[in-house]
Amino acid sequence: MYGKLIIKAFIILSAAWLAYGAVNCTAAGRFADPADSTCKNYTLCVLVTSNNSYIGYNYVCPTTSLFNPITAQCTTAYSCNGTSTNTTSTNTTSSSVCTTDGFVADPTSTDCSSYIQCVLINGAFLETTLTCPTGTFYNPNTTLCEVNYVCAFTCTAAGRFANSADTTCQTYYLCVLTTTGTYIQYQYNCPTISVFSPVTRMCTTSYTCPTASG
Repeated sequence: MYGKLIIKAFIILSAAWLAYGAVNCTAAGRFADPADSTCKNYTLCVLVTSNNSYIGYNYVCPTTSLFNPITAQCTTAYSCNGTSTNTTSTNTTSSSVCTTDGFVADPTSTDCSSYIQCVLINGAFLETTLTCPTGTFYNPNTTLCEVNYVCAFTCTAAGRFANSADTTCQTYYLCVLTTTGTYIQYQYNCPTISVFSPVTRMCTTSYTCPTASG
C-alpha cells in the first residue's frame, strides 16, 4: 500500500500583468487563455466594485497539469488539443489540505489573503499557495478572490492579528493558546487616533491604513 504522499509547493505567486490579462474579462472567475495552445495559462478575473469593471491576473498551471475551461481548474485529467496528460493514480492519497483538484482556503492565512491550488499528479497532491490580488480576499464558497468578501477570522496561532474586515485598521484580534492546545480569541480597539499595523502587530500612529487613505 502506498504511503501518504504530499508534495507541497509553497510558491507565493502574485498576479502578473495586472491590467493586461490575457482574457478580456466580462465576468468574475477563471478563464483559459485563448492564445495559449498548451492549455497551461489562465486568467483570474476580479470584479472591481467601485466602477463595476474587471481586472485580469494571469497564472500558469503547475508542472504537467493543464487548465480545464469546463471546471476552471488545473488538472492532469484534461485533454488539450487531443493530447491527454492524465497521470492520475487510482491509489488512495492523503493530504493535509487537498482532497480533490481545485482551490481551497489556506489554513495558515489569518486574513484570507492566500489560498491553495490542489492538483493530483501521479497519485499525490501538489499544493501550491497563491496570493489574492491586493485588496481582495479568498472566498471559499466561490473559490475566487473578491473585493467585498468579509473574512471570518479564526485563530490558528498565538499573537495579534489585523481585522481584515475593518477598513479603519483600528481593530485587531488577540489569539491566546490555552493549556489544552486550543485558542481563545479576543477583539480589541486601538486607542484614539492610532491604528493597528499588521507589520509590527502593534497600535501606532506611524502606520498608514490603506483603506483609510484611499
